[in-house]
Amino acid sequence: MKTFKVLAASMLALSVATLASASAVTQIRITGSTAFRKATHAAIINILNSPTAAWSGTASNVSGVSSAVFAGTLKSGPSAGQSVVFQVTWAGSTGGIQTVAQQSPVLTKAWLTTANTMSSISLSGTSVSPTFNGGTANATITETQPADVAMSDTFQGSSIFTGAGYATLVDSVVGVVPFRWVRSNAATNNGLTTSSNSSFASITNMTTLNAINLLNGGLPLSQFTGNPADSGIAVEVMGRDEDSGTRLVSFAEPGFGPQSTPLQYETTVGTGTLANVITALNPFHANTVLGISFPIGHSGYSGGGALVTELNRAIDPSLSTFTIGYLGRSDALTVTNGASLTYNGVAETSANIQNGTYTFWSYEHLMYKSSLSGVTKNASDLLATQIHDADAASVGELISNMQVGRTVEGGPVTFGNPFCAGFALTT
Repeated sequence: MKTFKVLAASMLALSVATLASASAVTQIRITGSTAFRKATHAAIINILNSPTAAWSGTASNVSGVSSAVFAGTLKSGPSAGQSVVFQVTWAGSTGGIQTVAQQSPVLTKAWLTTANTMSSISLSGTSVSPTFNGGTANATITETQPADVAMSDTFQGSSIFTGAGYATLVDSVVGVVPFRWVRSNAATNNGLTTSSNSSFASITNMTTLNAINLLNGGLPLSQFTGNPADSGIAVEVMGRDEDSGTRLVSFAEPGFGPQSTPLQYETTVGTGTLANVITALNPFHANTVLGISFPIGHSGYSGGGALVTELNRAIDPSLSTFTIGYLGRSDALTVTNGASLTYNGVAETSANIQNGTYTFWSYEHLMYKSSLSGVTKNASDLLATQIHDADAASVGELISNMQVGRTVEGGPVTFGNPFCAGFALTT
C-alpha cells in the first residue's frame, strides 16, 4: 500500500510538473534594425496560433512601431503549442549586435510587457503587401532585460562589436534589404524656381565616385549635372548615426569604407514665416551613440523617419546648398518632395537586384548567442524560417529569388546564391 501511495504521489507530481511546463510562458526579446520590423512583425503573427498584440504610441497598426508585444502559441516546430511572448524594440542594426553580443557588462533594454490589455491581431493580403488587422495601441508598462535576438542589415564582422569582449553570434541570413540614394526637396519656400533648384531637381543618378566624394565632405552640383554654371552650388550628405546598418551599408557599397569618417550635415529649421523651412545646413553636432563619443560631422539622424522629414522640407532660397541622403527602400518611398536616384545608372527594382545589375543592397540577418536554447531558440529559428521563406518580401527581396550573392557589404556581386540552399544557421 505504501509503495502504491509513493508511486501515485510521484505520478501526480510528474503530471503537475508536466502541466506547469506546458503552460509556462516563454519570452523572446528582439531588437536591432528597423529595416525588417514590418517583416518581423508579420512573421511573428504568422507563426502563432490565436495571436494578440499591443504596442506603444498612437499608430493605427503595428506595422512600423518602435516597440510592441505579441502573444500566442507556436504553430509548429519542436516547441509547437508552447505559449510564448515576443517583445520587440527597434533602433539600429549596430546597436542590436552590440546589445546581444557584448559580454561585460551585459546590456539591457526596456521592453513592453503583457500587463496591459492585448487584443487579437491577424494579417490579410499577401506576403508582399500584408495588412495588419487588430491589436491594441495601449502598451506602456515596461521591464528591463537583456535581448535574445538581434536583427541586422549587416554581418557581425562588419560592425565594431566583434572579437575580444563580444560573443560570436549564430547568424541566419533571412532576406535582402534594398537601399537608395535620395535627392532632397529642390523647392524653395517661396515657390520660385531658380536656376539653382532647377539644376538640383535635374539630378537623377548617383555614381560610385560621387557617393565617395559626397561622404568625404560634399561636392559641387556641377559634378552631377556637368554644367560649369553649377560649380558654385554645394551638395552635401545628410545621413544616419553610428547605430545604423543603413549607414554602414551606404559607406561600404561605394568603397568609402564601413567605419570611415564622413562629413554629414544637419538642418536648422526656421520659425514664423520660415516655419518648417531649412534656413541653414551645418556639420552634424558632436554626438554620443552606443556609449561612444563622436566628433562634429561624424554622426547623423537616429532614424530613417527623422531623415525623411528633413529631406522633404523646402529650403530657403538664400542657401546655395542642397542635400542628398541614403535610405532603405521603405523609407525612401516616403520622400515625397524629393526623388530616389538610380545608382550607376540602374534603378532599384526587384528584377535588377535579383539579377545583379543594382548592387546597393545587403542581407538581413537574425542573430543570437550560441548559448540560446530551449523554447527561445526554437521560436527564434521558426521566426527566421518564416521571414526567409515568405515575409521578407514585404520590405525587401526573398533569398530564394536571388540569382546573385555577395559575402560582405559592398563586396563583389557574383552569380550564384550562397544563402538559399545553405540556409542552415551558421556561426
